[in-house]
Amino acid sequence: LPRLFKRYQIQPVWRADRPARGRFREFYQCDVDALGSTSPVIETEVCAAVSDALTELGFANFTIRVNHRQLLTSILNAAGIAEPLHGTALVAVDKLDKIGADGVKAEMLARGVDAAAGKKLLELFDGLSQQRERCRELLDEAGIAAFENLESVLACAQETSAGKRLRFDPSLARG
Repeated sequence: LPRLFKRYQIQPVWRADRPARGRFREFYQCDVDALGSTSPVIETEVCAAVSDALTELGFANFTIRVNHRQLLTSILNAAGIAEPLHGTALVAVDKLDKIGADGVKAEMLARGVDAAAGKKLLELFDGLSQQRERCRELLDEAGIAAFENLESVLACAQETSAGKRLRFDPSLARG
């Protein structure tokens, strides 16, 4: 493969698990990937490709939520969630838009995450999505580097079709 490898793929895929109501076992999925570079320009190109594809399909009112996995790890650390429980906390956080903050707190508590740490995590997510500048005050060195990388992506995106559609979401745990 070349040093920088970009690809896209559209094909039918199958769910491994039993689909929930309203979902199908077989569905079409579109993937856009780039390997071999950590440049924010590459991430911006991926976001622009998503924006262009959705616009071309006729969608006009959509938002592309972005986060950085290392930034998320730093936020989990700042909240006081023990590293072995990061995955457990993220499984619960991933359901935030479905079960709400109280449901996420209850799930984290049931899975062994300290109640105070879970509460602080949700407060951090809420505060950081409103005030990105607060990130620098709370993060470790790796988190600050991730935050700066994400800021570069958001700045580069302003020159593309994705610019006004990108939204920083510190609770985004996948995708």
